[in-house]
Amino acid sequence: MTKSYAAVTVLVLLALTVSAVAIEYQTVDAYKNCLAIRTLNAPYLSLTPGAKYTVTVDGDATISFYDDSEIDGVFIYYYDGSSPVHPKMAVVNKGETYTFTASASDFFAFIVDKSMKDTADNSGFMYVTVTGPGGYREVITIQAMFNCIGLEEFGAAKKILVGEQTYGTSVSGDAATNGDPSGVFDGVCLFHRHMSRPYHPIYKVLEIGEAYSITPHSGGWVYCFLLDETVDTMGNNTGSMLVEFEEQTPVESTSWGTIKADFR
Repeated sequence: MTKSYAAVTVLVLLALTVSAVAIEYQTVDAYKNCLAIRTLNAPYLSLTPGAKYTVTVDGDATISFYDDSEIDGVFIYYYDGSSPVHPKMAVVNKGETYTFTASASDFFAFIVDKSMKDTADNSGFMYVTVTGPGGYREVITIQAMFNCIGLEEFGAAKKILVGEQTYGTSVSGDAATNGDPSGVFDGVCLFHRHMSRPYHPIYKVLEIGEAYSITPHSGGWVYCFLLDETVDTMGNNTGSMLVEFEEQTPVESTSWGTIKADFR
């Protein structure tokens, strides 16, 4: 005897209810969870406003003495030349090319770690090459120990998730810098490690509207933060960003098997 579509719907809803997902949230305050990178001595360049530049990254730096702790790339921060009050945050990994239009504000490049106490065993260097009009070429050398910002000491929000659980991650909000509504942040900076690579640092800028998957290692931590030049400019930051972590729990195969069995 054929069952009705209504029965199908009920069974599917029951299966989904059994495997209902949990959602965790982290608020990233535009002032409290913002790193003043000039104050923290992040290396920088002064560029020609309105000119287009290209960024590439190379190097051999590690974030600890353990194997598989190599740093893949660097955080960069600048203001968009086409909108001089608009802050831009990005990660440029080795092998990638990043192009931008400079403003009158400086261009910064740096790396991060959990804490200043964790930077003592960092080693090596990252090299950020910036090329531009008229044969311009400058290389920023980032020392893994001395140009690494400790997130716990300088205000990053620390979220603890369930280790080895996969989360669909997204961000929303209306954080802005310099007291200017058009100086909105496009997203949030993240730092975490994956369950399969417990010593490997992962840098990410998660932008509004973007979907991102995180499966944290056993510690479960994910650091979330924003960037600005100095403490002075942070003083008139406004708003906040909200990072959402939704558990990715598929319907169990046994549940689907039960549903299918009724219609064979």
